[in-house]
Amino acid sequence: MDAIPEDRDIKALKHSNPLLDDINTRLPALLWEIKNGQRELRPRVKISEHHHITSRLESFQEFPQLLDRILAECMENLTSAFRTYLLTGSDLSTTSYDVEDRTTVNTLTALGQLFYVWMKVRGSKVVLRFLQNDPKWLEPMLGVFEETGKLVVKADKSADILEDVIEEKFGGGPKTKYTDKLGVPWHLRYVTLMWISHLLYTPFDLATIADEAAANPPTPLAKVPPIPSETPEVAKRVLNVACCNIHFAGRDREGASAAIVRLVVRKDMHGFLLDWFVDWVTEVVDCCVKGDLREDENGVSYVYLLMGLLSALSGIFASGERLIVGRDELLNKVYENIVQQLYADESGLVAQNAMLRKTLCKLLRNISYLYLPPPGQTESQDGPPEQVEEMIDQLLRFLDDRDSLVRYAASKSLSLIALRLAAADRSQIFEAIIDLYDSDVLYPNRALTKLEPKEQHKKDLSQVSVHLWHGLTLTVATFLRFHAATVPMLPKVLDYIITALCFEQRKATFAAGGNVRDAACYAAWSLARNYKTEEMLSEKPLPPHPEATTLPQLLAQELVNAACLDPIGNIRRGASAALQELVGRHPNMINDGISLVQAVDYSAVALRSRASTEVASKASVLGGACYWEGLIDGLIDDWRGIGLQDSAVRTIAAKGIGELAKIGILELNNRAEVWKIARKIIKRYGAGSTLDIEVRHGAWYALADIIFTLINELEGKDSKLLAEILVEIRAETGVFEIFNNVKARDFVSPVLKPEMTCEAAAYLVTALSDAAKIMCAQGYPDLSIPLLRRYLCVIDSALERWEETVTTVAVYAAERFFLHMNAKNRVDIVNLWLGKSKARTRRILVVKALGAVFRFFKNDEGEAGLSSVQQDIIDGILIVTRSPHIEMRVAAMAAFADGIFPQGVNNALILQALHRSLVDYSVDSRGDVGSWARIEAIRAVLSLHTVQPIDIKSSDPTVISIFHKIIGLSAEKLDKVRLKACDAIWKITAQEPNWAGGIFDGITSESSFWTHSDEYFETIVRILGDKSVREPFMEGYATSAGAGSDSVMRSSNRAMQKYLSGLPAYPGVDGGVALSDIVQSWMDIVEKAMKMHDDRVVVPALSMLGAWFESGIMQRLEAGPFRFQDLFSLTQKAHLKSGNVAKLTGAIKIYNGLASVQSARTLAIKKLVSMLLHPFPKIRSTVSETLYLIISLEGDQEEAELLLAETNWVDQPKELKGVVDELKTALGI
Repeated sequence: MDAIPEDRDIKALKHSNPLLDDINTRLPALLWEIKNGQRELRPRVKISEHHHITSRLESFQEFPQLLDRILAECMENLTSAFRTYLLTGSDLSTTSYDVEDRTTVNTLTALGQLFYVWMKVRGSKVVLRFLQNDPKWLEPMLGVFEETGKLVVKADKSADILEDVIEEKFGGGPKTKYTDKLGVPWHLRYVTLMWISHLLYTPFDLATIADEAAANPPTPLAKVPPIPSETPEVAKRVLNVACCNIHFAGRDREGASAAIVRLVVRKDMHGFLLDWFVDWVTEVVDCCVKGDLREDENGVSYVYLLMGLLSALSGIFASGERLIVGRDELLNKVYENIVQQLYADESGLVAQNAMLRKTLCKLLRNISYLYLPPPGQTESQDGPPEQVEEMIDQLLRFLDDRDSLVRYAASKSLSLIALRLAAADRSQIFEAIIDLYDSDVLYPNRALTKLEPKEQHKKDLSQVSVHLWHGLTLTVATFLRFHAATVPMLPKVLDYIITALCFEQRKATFAAGGNVRDAACYAAWSLARNYKTEEMLSEKPLPPHPEATTLPQLLAQELVNAACLDPIGNIRRGASAALQELVGRHPNMINDGISLVQAVDYSAVALRSRASTEVASKASVLGGACYWEGLIDGLIDDWRGIGLQDSAVRTIAAKGIGELAKIGILELNNRAEVWKIARKIIKRYGAGSTLDIEVRHGAWYALADIIFTLINELEGKDSKLLAEILVEIRAETGVFEIFNNVKARDFVSPVLKPEMTCEAAAYLVTALSDAAKIMCAQGYPDLSIPLLRRYLCVIDSALERWEETVTTVAVYAAERFFLHMNAKNRVDIVNLWLGKSKARTRRILVVKALGAVFRFFKNDEGEAGLSSVQQDIIDGILIVTRSPHIEMRVAAMAAFADGIFPQGVNNALILQALHRSLVDYSVDSRGDVGSWARIEAIRAVLSLHTVQPIDIKSSDPTVISIFHKIIGLSAEKLDKVRLKACDAIWKITAQEPNWAGGIFDGITSESSFWTHSDEYFETIVRILGDKSVREPFMEGYATSAGAGSDSVMRSSNRAMQKYLSGLPAYPGVDGGVALSDIVQSWMDIVEKAMKMHDDRVVVPALSMLGAWFESGIMQRLEAGPFRFQDLFSLTQKAHLKSGNVAKLTGAIKIYNGLASVQSARTLAIKKLVSMLLHPFPKIRSTVSETLYLIISLEGDQEEAELLLAETNWVDQPKELKGVVDELKTALGI
């Protein structure tokens, strides 16, 4: 998995200014209008403009700080509009408007969503600072809930319109309608409640602000205990509004909780409401945890109600004065009646809801704060209270929660509680966390003397809980961030961070552990940032790490491994960031630290292919090669290398091993270690029952890449040294004899993934063959005959496969292996392959291999023509071009393209085979499989053109026919074929810049012409101006304009009609192309296709002619000599006795058009009337509708109209014959 390499911060900053200016300009115009020289608030706003602004705002979600430039001005506009609406809402809401209008919405509803988007993107705390805090606005704000009918009329459906129209037209907006019974949308409720909570910061007693009861207060759905009577009226109103929203599932619940918190913690209110609120929460908790019901009789969900109340209670304990909310009797009451009840949840409500458990974590943290002394005061010698210990124990359990958000909350809460404890107590908690790491960890039997030191200390993590390790690592990271771990514990902490950095658990269908490794990067960063160099140097790492290595250096080595090898891009970047912090915070403690940070750069590790090869290579040569061993071991022994489940990534890891092996041999002069590693690679995949096929695939690739990287580096520079190293590889590793223990069934048995084995084996044989050739050239003995035969068997097995992954590797291996064979053996192998290519089974790669080895059979110098073997190969491949299997035909074209045409070989039979492939329209259950052959044939034509340029003015009819077919394909319906064909035309006609009027002038390989279908067809349609290629082009164009995908049909039809509209009706004196020429050519290709019974062209061609009538193009020919009767006759012949509904529908369109032409009107109407008795009901119905349209335009055929309209044309034809006779009489035909 690759991360995004681009520095998006810089790009966002560069492109943000136009967006910000656009928001700042449009917002006032959206809300205000100028009337009589004064600015007035609009009663309704345009939903399109509203959505434009909100979508612009949401684009800043990743970089919200960029909005600060316009934040103050935008907030001034929004708050001013909101206050104005509250004061004049009754007038604005009664402004007349169309109830069915879905282009505008009520301004108050729009303001609610605008405020919500600002809070979502920039954060509610930031936005609230800009809102009006004058207490006089408290009552108007409450009026949003209490006097909704005055602000938004009952019939106003703005909330629904805003949600529906944005979702339907713009693809965004809320997915569910979430409006209360009074019609106030959820985002308006949320914003208003947050504003009310902000207004409650007023320093004046609420009793002095207002003391009038609400005239029409909303009634909460949830059961609310009676509010104490001595509570001021305005406080009751606030509390009532909050209680009406505390049970909702959306953000408005958060607003209600915030309003309750601000109200209850006020000095003038806590005496009335604090105990009342705690009692209410206790009552709800008791009802929830002891019952089986999930809703009350009013439909209020207990989950969301409890979540809102616990969130408010947590906020009260977090923001209330300690002397008020920290009273022992209150804390004990809450702990015993609420917290312990939630611990002993009998209903499963807490266990089933992650958000509820997250809220509980916050509540435990805030209650613990109050049980403990405030910061700066000494804790009791007896340690923390029993309640705190129980809450810490519960948070430790939450670290193993199945939901990430609960683990995050528990980790944060646990760390922050620990900071309030004495150092000794904090250390105990940290030790308990570290000890939890050992749960279910399995170790090898250390009594076995055969185990290496590393193996003796290797941890088996297959049985541990991934969730627990994630929670523990997050907590360790937070502890380290606050310097909560003692220095003597650092070696053990680092040991578990290192283990977490490479944590992985393989499941049946997926791998788990990415979140653990991500948390480990955070822990490593925290350790590097918050511990001094001398603290880290004072301790030694635990075994099996050498004592001579310091903790910073050990951590650096592991971070380098993670940054280069981890499969997840964000973890690689996280490890790189932690490494940068480590080097920066501990200067001169990391070997080649500055160079290391520059090599393992945050941006460089974004792409996995680069991180595993280029970045790993740069890092491996630094620090006296202290990073080299860890990197190569990680690629071999670790799951991050050749043991990965993804085959494509295993090949990347293999390339990394090859690069590191080359460095070990040539730069570090450490050949013995590389040979040891090569032997380890061979042992890595096991044998027999322990065989790991995926690992073997990666191992063989790795061995091959070791050889290939050495050859690429030394061949041509120091061939003697290269041969010496290859001989040593052969002697020390036994890699040349690696196939001796491979069974034949490994290459054929479906359960053993033979395609994977064949691919890797062929790749390795290629490397071994190249190595043997180099050794031979330097005088070393060649490979033995039995070994060569075994290699040949491997290649032969690979050529039996058909998978795409095997194709290139196997064919190249066959080609390279031919270098080791004498002339007789080569001929024998080719004869064997020719026999296989003629078999009924699909030997795709054998055919391609024949093309690849074609060059080895040239005649001796001075002898012209083809050798007998070459002729046999060509004849064999020509036979394959007629195979019933499309894959074989495609392989034959590939053999011509890659092996035969590059040798300059060509003849009439090959050109005919090319022509057949260009018109291959085979179809099976997979669809248009013939397109594979057409694409490969186009590639073959280009391959031939590279060696023997195609003359578009050639006298050879086959060459011209091929060129014409490619022109037709450049306008066909399939995108891949069309673009490949056009690319071929572009290259073939490059030497004729004026061809077809120079349509390719200014077009390059980077032009938008290749990617925008409208531009493509508007350009390519100009080929019609060249008479010599007009008809073949029109054949292809018919398939895209009449039978392609919707987008292709729209683009091609639009381009054709635009082109035809610009042509004169008939040729002028300049002899240029005219509309009549195009129509006549179109009729000619229809007639030609009819003779060949090619409905693939006839059906779309008829449909297009009908479309030209509908657009008025054909009617332009009425003033000239064009014979519409000929078109009528052609159309009749086209659908005569046809059962093709699409063809009949196209013909009806043409008859409809001919009815608008005076010379063919009678013929067309007669034909349509006769088709009213067609056997197909659908055709009869279509004809009746067409006739009705034709006749109704005249206005004097009421009887005929009535017959057409009132007859059920789905009835049987024999029942309709009398009606048709009446219709003929009425029409006078």
